[in-house]
Amino acid sequence: MFKINPICEDGNPLPLTTDGNLRVVFIGVGSAFCKRKRQSNILIIQGDHHVLVDCGTQGPLALNDIGLSVLDVRCYLPTHSHADHVGGFEEVMLMNRYTPDPETRGQPQLIILRDYQDILWSKSLSGGAEFCEANQGRTLQITDFFDILRPKTQQIHGRKVWVYQHGPMEIMIMRTRHFPDTAVSVDESQWCSGVFINRRVWISGDTMFDPEYPQRFAEDAEVMFHDCQLFQGGVHASYQELMTLPTDIREKIFLYHFGDNWDQIHTWVREGDKFSGDPAKDGFLGWAQQQVAYDFL
Repeated sequence: MFKINPICEDGNPLPLTTDGNLRVVFIGVGSAFCKRKRQSNILIIQGDHHVLVDCGTQGPLALNDIGLSVLDVRCYLPTHSHADHVGGFEEVMLMNRYTPDPETRGQPQLIILRDYQDILWSKSLSGGAEFCEANQGRTLQITDFFDILRPKTQQIHGRKVWVYQHGPMEIMIMRTRHFPDTAVSVDESQWCSGVFINRRVWISGDTMFDPEYPQRFAEDAEVMFHDCQLFQGGVHASYQELMTLPTDIREKIFLYHFGDNWDQIHTWVREGDKFSGDPAKDGFLGWAQQQVAYDFL
């Protein structure tokens, strides 16, 4: 059972604790280049633990929208290296290391696999950070900015996944087939992942349409959030493709990572399409909402 509740109505920052229930807050729900709804970065909170799944170029601004900063968030999980998902990490690193009282504050935590850690650092993050200073005669490394938390490998439904127990939260990480667009399997794809929280809340992460992927988790999931673009082709699942999922799966899905024209239906629903462009009418739960709390009781 879940409820959608308003947040920050009193003007105070979003608390990064709960009374024990699981809370999911999309600080943005938009696609990479959106201007209206920020980018799809997600705060997950339970008890005294929290994690921000992705911190893109608009991530620090989106945190500011709810009264927080990159200094308040103490645990991060990057899903892949596109800028709308990791473009804010330089601010995370430099603010935490160089603003007042870094010793008292300590380093933020990073939930990440070893293989992806090396890719993220060498291909995306090192350029703006490794030469800021010398530490014991060497350039800085990712471990000079983050305390690393390492998920463990498991087999779920016959597929390899990675699991990290973050306080009361079980965070499951699953590979997705996102890019390049020629990839026909996750083995041919660059690193990209979704997350499954407490085996209740499934978040696809960026992915091409891969019907077996949501079907594999639909029976266990209470609510599913699926990446959705409003045109066909490229490296994201389209609305039209998602309409082909079975009815009982669509009934569990909120759509996120959509473009700025999601509410301008005439710009993306064509004559002859067998859907309305209103997710609730088309059998989904609806569009994912920004800056509300999905509270799981």
